[in-house]
Amino acid sequence: MGLTWGLSSGYGHERNLQPDEFVSLRGVLQLDLLAGHIKAPGAYFEGTFNYYLWAVPEAVLKIAAKKDSHPTALASAPDYSDLLYICRWMSVLFDLCAVVVVFLAIREATQKFHPSLVGALCYAVVPMQVIYAHFMRTHILSNLLCALVIWLSLKLRKSQQWQMLLTTGFISGLAGATRYPAGIIVVIPCLYLLVNASDELPDRRLQLWERTKGFVAGPVWLMGLGFAIGLFLGHPMLFLDLPSVTKAITGETLKYATLQEFSISQLINLSVVWKYITYLIPFAMYPFLWLIPYCAILYLVFRRGLYNQSVPILIFSFLYLYFMAKGYLGPYFARTSMLLFPGFCVLCGIAYRDLLLRLKDRRIVAVALAGALLLVLGPSVFFDVAYGRAMQRKDARLVLRADLQRSIGEAPATIGIFRLGPYFYTAMPAAEPLRNERVTIRLQDTSQPADFFLVGFGRPIDTAQLDAIIRQIEQQGNFKYERTYSMRPKIFEREFPLARFPSDMTYPFPTILLFRAKTEA
Repeated sequence: MGLTWGLSSGYGHERNLQPDEFVSLRGVLQLDLLAGHIKAPGAYFEGTFNYYLWAVPEAVLKIAAKKDSHPTALASAPDYSDLLYICRWMSVLFDLCAVVVVFLAIREATQKFHPSLVGALCYAVVPMQVIYAHFMRTHILSNLLCALVIWLSLKLRKSQQWQMLLTTGFISGLAGATRYPAGIIVVIPCLYLLVNASDELPDRRLQLWERTKGFVAGPVWLMGLGFAIGLFLGHPMLFLDLPSVTKAITGETLKYATLQEFSISQLINLSVVWKYITYLIPFAMYPFLWLIPYCAILYLVFRRGLYNQSVPILIFSFLYLYFMAKGYLGPYFARTSMLLFPGFCVLCGIAYRDLLLRLKDRRIVAVALAGALLLVLGPSVFFDVAYGRAMQRKDARLVLRADLQRSIGEAPATIGIFRLGPYFYTAMPAAEPLRNERVTIRLQDTSQPADFFLVGFGRPIDTAQLDAIIRQIEQQGNFKYERTYSMRPKIFEREFPLARFPSDMTYPFPTILLFRAKTEA
């Protein structure tokens, strides 16, 4: 499965192979449930609920470590690989649960098995979901909570008991406490209550007015109360220590915000939204899987009879996409689109059910539709398998570290790291663990001498670009190229081209160039 990938790299900003996992570990290590410490300033920038869940295995490991501790273990550097491994398994469990919940949500909407299976299968093979299920990050849990809200929202169309309303709001609050943007999921149950109210009045404006009055009279308060309770339990410091949370948000989260996109002149500029639609989402659902939800959405837009099922999810998807695309720093990370996928797959199931009804007398066309779905799903399954297998192989940074260790031996050495963008998770993790009184690790450019010089890139790069970079560095006169360290997912001995992928889909596959000091002939 690849869950052991990078466990031996160590802990630190310049040691973790997946840079965001350092953030997760940093936050959870500030918690100590056994001592009653529930403050985690390192997590305030995004939400703390998932960190509290991670703190449970951390507490168990602490108890186990105290029982097995001995002086030599206490003197050694702390090892968090067990905690990281367990938390990755938690991500896998959350992802599997989300698949089941998506199935149940579609079953609630359609009352049929096969459309539910199709939608759940689509969700199960989304490459970005599969990739991030390998990591200790909050995105998988937030997707599970959002899928639960969609499922409960569909149930609210039949029963609006106070327990169901409170629970729906509560889970929405937990979603917001996991990742702040996920809190917008609460609009889905609100919209379902408005859309599915009684239509006995002939005038549409009167219908909307009566629906709104009924909604405001009771359900909104119960869901609001549940939301507040969920938000408090998942992120208590948001209420108990608001200044610290505000400081974290303004100091970390807002660094990546593009608030100028919400100026009057830019409000209707959807160019960045279009980049999400044409670049981020297609790569997150690589290579052809994105065609299924896109076609389903286009189909449902023209199916007025299904608006009571589709419109709430469509409106949520647009709102989330609009605010995330315009408010976040550029279309660089596919993970920002992940919250859309549970709703997308539910829409796929709803559309597929309606198509089957319309094609019930055309069995050949229905079979052809099912075959087309399999053809679109298949390449994503192959990609997922290839990606997982590649993560089971030894990472290029660990191979490079071993080669450097053999080359250096007991001699003094200086390893220079090129000060290039993602150096802290590409070249630096290969060299940093070698630092000691004899080995110096430093950031530098090509003009400074060093025994070894490393240049790291966040993804595989093509041969022409590689040759150009090598020539450019060798022309400086200090270094001679020795080797390229890189690995790519393969299927049937054919490599997947990852050069254009968003950077958060290529963390396990950097390209690192090794140069040695040039000696006079």
